[in-house]
Amino acid sequence: MKKHLLIVDDEKHIRELCKDILEDEGYKVSIAEDGKSALQKMDSDYFELFVIDMIMPGMDGLELLKKIKRKQPLAVVIITTGFSSIEGAVKAVHAGAFQYLSKPLNAGELVSTVQKGIAYSEHLYGPLNKAIRSEKISNNVVKTKHLDIIFNNFSIEERDQLLSLSKTMNFNTGEYIVMDNKKLKKFLIIESGNISVWSDDTSVDYLSKGDCWGEEEFLLPSETFTTLKAETPVLITYFIKDEIIEYFNSKDKNLYDIFYQNLTNSVYFKWRKAIQRIVMLKMVSRI
Repeated sequence: MKKHLLIVDDEKHIRELCKDILEDEGYKVSIAEDGKSALQKMDSDYFELFVIDMIMPGMDGLELLKKIKRKQPLAVVIITTGFSSIEGAVKAVHAGAFQYLSKPLNAGELVSTVQKGIAYSEHLYGPLNKAIRSEKISNNVVKTKHLDIIFNNFSIEERDQLLSLSKTMNFNTGEYIVMDNKKLKKFLIIESGNISVWSDDTSVDYLSKGDCWGEEEFLLPSETFTTLKAETPVLITYFIKDEIIEYFNSKDKNLYDIFYQNLTNSVYFKWRKAIQRIVMLKMVSRI
């Protein structure tokens, strides 16, 4: 599958030139003329790498970088900059950008840096990379692949049976989702909307459609140390833990072992995301 890149630049000839160069190298390339458009594209597509201009009207490259990292903490971002904005580009690298390139862009340097960025992205995500990508299906609805970690090696029937045990709940923007609520039992799936995850005063993750939270309660019950906040109107699916355990008790033990391993993989992936995000935010705080 071709790696999907997003080029963000307010100058049409530059974004078109980057698109042509990188498509010739075998990449799938989308373009956006500003930060707002780039963030909208992230809602419907998954990108392995971003190339964004430092100086743009409205939302500059540093602000866009921070918003990209909020949506996709492990995103690999390359900053492009004119001579006068190199200082800002260095700040962007300190804030989590992979590298910066000076304008006018050199085709060979652009291709080489993108290749290194893609290799770095694959290293960050490891074997779970394919499982969490988003792809469009025939009815143009985005299918989030994070759920495939949870239900890996389940038959369609087994997956549907487990999902039939779920219940739904709505939250308005700004409301907190209390994980200690006995009704929630600390395992939920986001059906729509966006949720920020906080540990003390640090945002450690950002959840959207198809993401899960609370799997660790099935592995090692412990005191909750995170707080969930609805950043937009949110619809969640939640599970009562005792009902899930009862479901697995009626099945072959091997199915529960599979589920347990899937939860472990999901928690491990989120742990890596959270660590990288905390480090990135602490670096930003020093700028």
